[in-house]
Amino acid sequence: MLSFLISLLDIIKLVIASATFLFFLAFSGLTFAGSAVALVVSTPLFIIFSPILVPATISTTLLASGLAAGTSLGLSAIGLIMRLIKYY
Repeated sequence: MLSFLISLLDIIKLVIASATFLFFLAFSGLTFAGSAVALVVSTPLFIIFSPILVPATISTTLLASGLAAGTSLGLSAIGLIMRLIKYY
């Protein structure tokens, strides 16, 4: 009687996991691309304005954090899709 619910729940899980994968992958790409562009743009400024070390250190830390966040989200998305492939 309730056997159709099991397959329906599996489909719902698959849809939610796929949407989460796409969100993580897109957000990862945007974060990584934005951080890379910011790093390319800010590198000449670091060379020209080298006496200003404190803001440079702060912005470099923020850029590195952005790259780390992008990488983490990308690995999460890849892990999610690998789990989907393994179980479905």
